[in-house]
Amino acid sequence: MPARQAPPATIYNDLATLLPDWEISLKARGRQPTTIDSYLICARNLYKFLVSRGMPTTVTSITREHIEHFLADMFERVKPATVAKHYRSLQQLFNFLIDDGEITSNPMERMSPPSVPEQPVPILTDAELIALIAACKGQSLENRRDEAVIRMFIDTGIRASELVGLTVDDVDLGQQMALVMGKGGRGRAVPFGIRTTDARSTT
Repeated sequence: MPARQAPPATIYNDLATLLPDWEISLKARGRQPTTIDSYLICARNLYKFLVSRGMPTTVTSITREHIEHFLADMFERVKPATVAKHYRSLQQLFNFLIDDGEITSNPMERMSPPSVPEQPVPILTDAELIALIAACKGQSLENRRDEAVIRMFIDTGIRASELVGLTVDDVDLGQQMALVMGKGGRGRAVPFGIRTTDARSTT
């Protein structure tokens, strides 16, 4: 009877093997779940690229050249902002690997961040804003709610995720102020106008 072959040995300093440790570290530092997911996706994309190109995946063997090849390849497929996000995420990854003693030098230490051209956000015209508010007119709870939401966006410029996270205690109608929780768990107060107050007070 032929001898049973031993399973392949786990490479303990392989990038894929170390990502769960990084995830635990991020959670221990109180990073938001969405931030952790974004970091891990970027790291896994690097790993998949290295594997597909036959490049090393052990963290002690990953060099600046490998990372630059990865970012250059991304520039051919995705927007510059996405490349820049991967760059920032990988910076955090290799900083962790340094702190954790997995590597002794950071391959990104002297790298410069990718340039991202400014892309102005499209702005609605006054006529479009008026039409948007008019579409919410009505006496139902849904109509009043929708008008309050639209006016809140117009007055404050907050993100959709920030508005969704608002609670009753976060909104002070008397002071016409709302406390929103932004990225990284940072809160800030935003003022809103009297018409927004009137719309919110009847929802």
